Amino acid sequence: MRQVTGRRRALWFVIFWAAVGVGSYVLGVRNELGQRAEDSALDAANFTTSPPPPLNLVSIPSVAVALLVVGVIALAVHGIRRAVVVTVVPALAIVASQLLKQQLLTRPALFELDLPNTFPSGHITVFTVLTAALIWAVPARGRAIVTLGCAALLGAAGWQLLAFGWHRPSDVFGGVALGAVAFSLACLIKPVTVSGSAVLGRTVSVGVAMVGWILLGGAGVLALAAWAGNSPALMLSAGEFGSLGVSALASRTLLLLSTPR
Repeated sequence: MRQVTGRRRALWFVIFWAAVGVGSYVLGVRNELGQRAEDSALDAANFTTSPPPPLNLVSIPSVAVALLVVGVIALAVHGIRRAVVVTVVPALAIVASQLLKQQLLTRPALFELDLPNTFPSGHITVFTVLTAALIWAVPARGRAIVTLGCAALLGAAGWQLLAFGWHRPSDVFGGVALGAVAFSLACLIKPVTVSGSAVLGRTVSVGVAMVGWILLGGAGVLALAAWAGNSPALMLSAGEFGSLGVSALASRTLLLLSTPR
């Protein structure tokens, strides 16, 4: 019965996050209004090639080391099967993000100011799958507390990608969605089994969900105000708050997937 419930939950999250990813692409990449809004946010960003942590920590060696460390934790705590999941699934999702961005998903030039395709963000995909892997790797009792830290890390990375002009909002939403779909599919194939329960699990789950939806609501209000007032700065703020909201909801998803009922 627990496995049936786990698969139903995983299926729901696959559908939800796939809808987020597809919606972000259709509205932000393939739509002229969305392109103009996102380029407005991009214009307001303070571009730099030397961002502070956590964004400047991403590199092929650092990601490989992070996956190795998380895999060792999962092996020690849960065994070989979990260790394989938390290393293979992130690697596949990272490769998929590059394939989608460079080969399969295109950004049509719907007006003269448009820039090349950056959907989905490879950087935020990396942060999403690494935080997911860590949530799944740690002991069950500490999983909710780790989720809070992961939500903060993921939100900071998404904020930086927008604030420093590396990506558009849809890129961030799409990358988070890709990471969440990857782990949801893994859980759909084989639901997580774990002994024990997370300390403050329900409290963290409800709290993070509330924060996520409130931030997304605020982002929507800011986007409307930005459009009405033709304000690139407000449009950037809308994207930043939206990235925080999506990060919170994704972290909750990963916590719930790792905690069978």
